[in-house]
Amino acid sequence: MTPAGVRLRALQLVATSLTPLIVLSPARSGAEPSPEEAAARPEAALVHIDCAKPRLNAAALFESLGLELQAQGISLRPLNAIRTDDNFILEVRTDCETRQRLILRTARGVRSAEETFSLEDVPRSSEPRTVALALAELLEDFRNGRRRTSAKEAAAEGASQTTGSPSDRPPALNSAIGPSLDLGPEVDNAFREPPVTMIQDQPVEPEPDPGVHLLAVFGVEQRTFKLSTALVGLDAGFSLERAELGASLLRGSADTQAGEVNAVVGNLALGYRVAEVTNGRWTASVIPRVGLGNMVATSSPTEEGDANTASEVYADVAARVSVNALLWSRLGFTLNSEAGYGKGWLAIVDGPATTDFTGLFLGVALMASLDFSSRKASRLWPPVSAKEEVRAQ
Repeated sequence: MTPAGVRLRALQLVATSLTPLIVLSPARSGAEPSPEEAAARPEAALVHIDCAKPRLNAAALFESLGLELQAQGISLRPLNAIRTDDNFILEVRTDCETRQRLILRTARGVRSAEETFSLEDVPRSSEPRTVALALAELLEDFRNGRRRTSAKEAAAEGASQTTGSPSDRPPALNSAIGPSLDLGPEVDNAFREPPVTMIQDQPVEPEPDPGVHLLAVFGVEQRTFKLSTALVGLDAGFSLERAELGASLLRGSADTQAGEVNAVVGNLALGYRVAEVTNGRWTASVIPRVGLGNMVATSSPTEEGDANTASEVYADVAARVSVNALLWSRLGFTLNSEAGYGKGWLAIVDGPATTDFTGLFLGVALMASLDFSSRKASRLWPPVSAKEEVRAQ
């Protein structure tokens, strides 16, 4: 072989040995970056604050934003993976009421920029991709130093352009969103979690003031002892809240073994309403009561001598059913019916016996009533709430 052929063969061998190196070098450059390149590559984190319903798809937003930032040479990392302040923080906040108004914000260190964004004409399926594109554009302008309109400036421009057409006005910010915050690397992870649904009881409405119940009555009463002896007279009283105080003066005659006896009973009674139903105009109540007073019995004069008079301490106990009807304004009438037991318990002056015609009795009274109550809300039956009562009136 000639010297020229030897040199040609040597060059072929060298080229053959270098070919794998030449082929592998571009392949490695297109693979994962070296540790030095990865360390120098800027990183960004996403903060997604969304209390609207339905919520913006956070997973799809993170994935779409990661693809958009790769074109700018930025790696998107979870917020808890950011260890230094020399990174970009991208924030998306959604108006809880309208859902279609968003605030997009980017920050790095003490510098920040934000803008408003609307999803009014964006389909639901395209929302994550659209928001990711807007965030990427905001970040690119922020890195290149191009000025973006801040939220405060947008609100000021919206207030100054209220006379323009609705299409020319910038989207208004919801005051519930509040000011933006510079989120550091130790930001609370709760911002990136779904909001916790708070179930709260309805506030308890205060009970309406029932006022003071005060009713005065005056009329006639008849009390029949042992279904034979009838005493008739006047009855008066008043009730304050559930307590009742009454006074009666009854007079009648009875036939006894000693002859005809005239009896006069003066009595004070104290009762308490233990049950009551009402519809605002008619009121029925059950009242147990006790009474204490004086009984004077006088026998008719006979041919043999003058009339005898006896005086005794009178006491009784009874159960009453009372029905009150309001006729006009504060005027009405009351019907009382009762059953009980009463007699003279302690003699003051000896005279004709009264035990022959006293004991079990039935009573009935018809009285006019005057309502002095300061009640602000009428009581109804069956019970209803204050709102339903006002609506019924």
